[in-house]
Amino acid sequence: MVLLVTACSTPRPVAPETTEDLELADISHDSLLSLIPDYSTELTTINGTGRAIISEPGNSERVTLEFQSNRSTSLIEIRTSGGIRGGEILVDQDSLLIYNRVDNYAEKVSIEQSDRSSVGSIASLNMLDLFNFTLSADDIDQIFDGGDTYIVLLQNEALVTVSKSDGLIQEVFQSSNQESVPYRRIEYEGYGTIDNFQLPRKMTILSRDENSRATFLVQRLEVNQTLPTLTLDIPDNIPIYRR
Repeated sequence: MVLLVTACSTPRPVAPETTEDLELADISHDSLLSLIPDYSTELTTINGTGRAIISEPGNSERVTLEFQSNRSTSLIEIRTSGGIRGGEILVDQDSLLIYNRVDNYAEKVSIEQSDRSSVGSIASLNMLDLFNFTLSADDIDQIFDGGDTYIVLLQNEALVTVSKSDGLIQEVFQSSNQESVPYRRIEYEGYGTIDNFQLPRKMTILSRDENSRATFLVQRLEVNQTLPTLTLDIPDNIPIYRR
């Protein structure tokens, strides 16, 4: 199933990293939330493939990701540019189980340690939560006017940029004070429509130290399909290290 593109991936102004020069927006919290697509009830599973371009100090690589996700668990399979199965990542509510097929080892790490894997920044969130980042009234502290956007300051000091025209989230910028959050910034572009869900075609995720960047380009996407049990098939002779 192919996404129908409704927004092209054109350059856009960099969102502000502070609200000190912004004026408060003339919109209530409830009115803002009514603009932002929230599929937490209707969207139950997602699966597809995409290309990831990973840039980190001393290393740059391109991999293919095959992903499946329900509301509690995500399974990501990584293939190298040559098509070799490099590994798998199983993401649950608070940890990542990483199986490295090339070096024959497995390890279980907390979400905060997701940068141990080159694609860990993509796997730092459940894939459904990554594709459809949502807010609640309790999350919001203040709303500022960013011109064509609303800049939403959250209670945890994160900034969320929301398009005024369609309510789509353009960026999530985490405060440096949030050490438990495994990423610094998520940029969303090229939204498309599939089965009435508006979902991004391109996501760029910066690591917490901003030294690593993962750009994920969606190639195929299906929603609300019946998925198998999401688990890793790790051979018995491979120990699982815990960090």
